[in-house]
Amino acid sequence: MAAHLQRLPILLFVFLSIHVPASHGDLALLPTTYDTSMCSDSVTCGTVSISYPFYLSNGIRKTANYTSYYCGYTDLEISCQDEGQSATPVIRLGGDSYTVLNIFYGSRTIILADSDVFSGLRCSQPSHNVTFDYKWLRYNTRYYDNITFFYDCYSKLGDSVPPGFDTAKYQINCSGLDSPQSSPASFVFTDEELGMIAQDYELASHCKESVTVPVQRDVVMTYEYMLAMGGYVDVLKMGFELEWNRVTTDQ
Repeated sequence: MAAHLQRLPILLFVFLSIHVPASHGDLALLPTTYDTSMCSDSVTCGTVSISYPFYLSNGIRKTANYTSYYCGYTDLEISCQDEGQSATPVIRLGGDSYTVLNIFYGSRTIILADSDVFSGLRCSQPSHNVTFDYKWLRYNTRYYDNITFFYDCYSKLGDSVPPGFDTAKYQINCSGLDSPQSSPASFVFTDEELGMIAQDYELASHCKESVTVPVQRDVVMTYEYMLAMGGYVDVLKMGFELEWNRVTTDQ
């Protein structure tokens, strides 16, 4: 009897080794809501290849007991809008829509752009800050920078632009917006300019709203002297880069 008992752990190990399936590498990295039977290795939306940990919105299955199974991380769902080469992958972060420009699985990075900037308007202005769940995503600090917009500035009665403030350099001026001489005014700054200019003139206290959006550092440096003349739209269209965290335990 004792001899049989000593052999049980070894037999159990062999049984588990044979019957545990392998998919997408180490199963310890997969959340319990991942269902390999319903997920293909990769799908394409437009020119972007989508695979784990991202998944298309149709990659969800609900069971009779209301349990949901996904083809990737639950917060990294992508919807494919339109069809064929004009199809556009879109992801929702913090309640806002972002166009997926590219995904690099080797470096675990994704390039996103605010979907509002593709509205067709020459001077589309961002209306919200970028928010997302840091449990899954984080900024790639090697390529990350910001530009900040101030809206509806110096519009109160008796509130005027202080002497020495070079509005021509920072005030948004492009087709479809008010001219630099009209009020209220809107301004755009790089991070470096924000520290040197906006704070010196206490701009936040003279404006109704400010919005800070992430951009790629090398892109904003290229367009730095054209931001206020509409160059910021091109910068926003180039998007910003996020990295995703690899799951190491069941989420």
